[in-house]
Amino acid sequence: MLDYLHVIFWFILVEILGLISIPLAGMVGDRLADRGYSAARTLGIMLFTYMSWIFSYLWGFSRITIFISLLVLCLISISVYRKQRYFPNKETLLSNELIFASAFFFFLIIRIYIPRIYMHEKFMDFAFLNAVMRTSSFPPADPWFAGGFLDFYYYLGYLSIGVLGKLCSVEPSILFNLAIALIFALCFNLFFGFGYNLTSGKAKYGLITAIAGALLGNIQGFIEFINVYIVKEPVSMMGYYWSSSRVIPYTINEFPYFSFIHGDLHSHMLAIPFYLLVLTFLLNIYFRKNANQVFENTLASIIFSLSLGFLFPTNSWDFPVYFGLTFLIFLVYYYEHYIYKRDLLGSISGFFKTITFVSIFSVLLYLPFYLSFNPKAAGGFDFVGPELRTTVDKFLILFGFFLFLASSFLSSRLDNSKKIAHFVIWIATSSIISSVLSIPLLVILFPLLALSLFSFLRDLPDRSPAGFISLLIATAAFIALLCELVRLDDHITGSFARMNTVFKFYMHLWIFLAIAASYSYYELYSRYKTWPMKGMPLRKAYAKKVWTVSLVLLVISCSFFPIVSTFTRIKDMNAKPALDGMEYMRELDEGDYNAIKWIQENIEGTPVILEASDDDSSYTYVSRVSANTGLPTVLGWARHEHFWGRDPEELRTRIADVNYIYSTDNKKKALELMDKYNVSYVYIGQLERQLYGVRIDKFEDKTYFERVYLGPVTIYKVKRGL
Repeated sequence: MLDYLHVIFWFILVEILGLISIPLAGMVGDRLADRGYSAARTLGIMLFTYMSWIFSYLWGFSRITIFISLLVLCLISISVYRKQRYFPNKETLLSNELIFASAFFFFLIIRIYIPRIYMHEKFMDFAFLNAVMRTSSFPPADPWFAGGFLDFYYYLGYLSIGVLGKLCSVEPSILFNLAIALIFALCFNLFFGFGYNLTSGKAKYGLITAIAGALLGNIQGFIEFINVYIVKEPVSMMGYYWSSSRVIPYTINEFPYFSFIHGDLHSHMLAIPFYLLVLTFLLNIYFRKNANQVFENTLASIIFSLSLGFLFPTNSWDFPVYFGLTFLIFLVYYYEHYIYKRDLLGSISGFFKTITFVSIFSVLLYLPFYLSFNPKAAGGFDFVGPELRTTVDKFLILFGFFLFLASSFLSSRLDNSKKIAHFVIWIATSSIISSVLSIPLLVILFPLLALSLFSFLRDLPDRSPAGFISLLIATAAFIALLCELVRLDDHITGSFARMNTVFKFYMHLWIFLAIAASYSYYELYSRYKTWPMKGMPLRKAYAKKVWTVSLVLLVISCSFFPIVSTFTRIKDMNAKPALDGMEYMRELDEGDYNAIKWIQENIEGTPVILEASDDDSSYTYVSRVSANTGLPTVLGWARHEHFWGRDPEELRTRIADVNYIYSTDNKKKALELMDKYNVSYVYIGQLERQLYGVRIDKFEDKTYFERVYLGPVTIYKVKRGL
């Protein structure tokens, strides 16, 4: 009951952060129909996280620091409200509250039926979350490499969850599932806000945008349904839902609902609401016609810079995408400034001042992160070979529904036959270039890029929602084209060489195209719903019917994934309903469950604990202690540490040392090795006994060890200062 009480406090805290941040969101989103309210919760969480993080460099990371951050945020918000009183109307407030609460509890119920923090990379995510919650300073300790820090990884996404859980004393194994439901609800609310704001306050289209962005799947969900349930082909060992994320061979093609239903609390999923927050503020800037400056005031510019800068320490891949969009939208703003005021020098000067301010502050405000950030997982960029490029059919399976609506919308803006003829010629030219350069997607991407840029440039004087949508489509086409040409040069080679590049950037394609498709439907429906079928030329009437039927079929085919994947995931998991993601361990190994719960309740700080390690440990039950407690161990998942840039020789040495400590009778040598890694606790469970045939006698020497826990698992504390 106490756990559930903590959950209630946690949800109330999220609501309070949203309410506190209404004046701040209204100031940065002053030209939006909802006055930025759909982004208020996400903004509140971001500011709360940032303040807790930055204040920890003064006072350490603790509940007191977090509480002080909450008070400071309240004071800032009250000050803004007293001066300018940014506040949405009652209808907007109630609709957003209903959307958020419904989305949160909908997905929380799903998580209750698939609660396990086990399999895939959940151990890694849980280890990072626990490490962040345990730390007293930043960067946190690396839970899988004793003596190391998370100075190679972006951790503010985990901190955004950790500060909420730490203040409310929510068990991390419950917080993990709450976090996924929260991220889903924040995304759903932000998508709703886009549809609402782009259509001048029409909630219906807000809901359509939310469903398209956060709920729908790709066409592979329908194909897999046919294969499994009609043709009766064997289902993948990973389950029905898996193939929808592996459409392009040797890559990962995740989209929001796949990430949510898969349930790995990865940084790329944690980042989604935060880059939707930046995109919301960019939409507001796009709408600031005839304003004297890009931002309402200096505080608004700082909040925007904070929001943009937050992306890098949350999921670094996102920052260049949204910085590029920021650059373009600032350029658009000052182009209009020049058109209306005919002040070329002032416009150029204003642009460079604004982009310089945002560039400097988006980095400077996160300087402590950059000073300790030392990534080693990648070494630059390389070109993509023809054999690795995406084929047209796979791309259409992923984005066919969105492209159908977006291209229909763009084509409708070609208002005369001459422009249409030029476009047809461009498609033919693209086909030839595509064949010559061996880049199949040019057939789609060149025409899409040309059409969207034409639409965007045409809209520049008006700065209407159609222009913003055209820019999103153009950006999506450009990113997709870039993924066909270059890739990140990381530790993954061979056929999987561009796996991470596609994995990280295709999520942005989904976001941009989902918003664009939803608005496209609004525009097309508004424009053509009054077309009378009676008296219409037969050719046009037939085309309208074919288009409508095609749209319905595409919507149906993309609806299979969320419905079938949800039910099959629950069925395949076959878990007892629970909020605690560690409940599965009671059946798997109750000794581990009880021992880990004891560690969580009795060991404070980040002392090193020794547990089993293995060269082929990734994606296995190995490292279950460090993952579930956040205590650093000598070596966790070795393959992952290698991918993150650790020296392979050092990894092999650590594996051998762990083996030796457990299996040797040489107490002196074992103590020397434990001292080398500053080991404070030794964990001996069923897994350690199976792997090493543990020589337990040496640990019973009370001169050097104290037995602090006894059961199916034994835990020894290493005595220091002898």
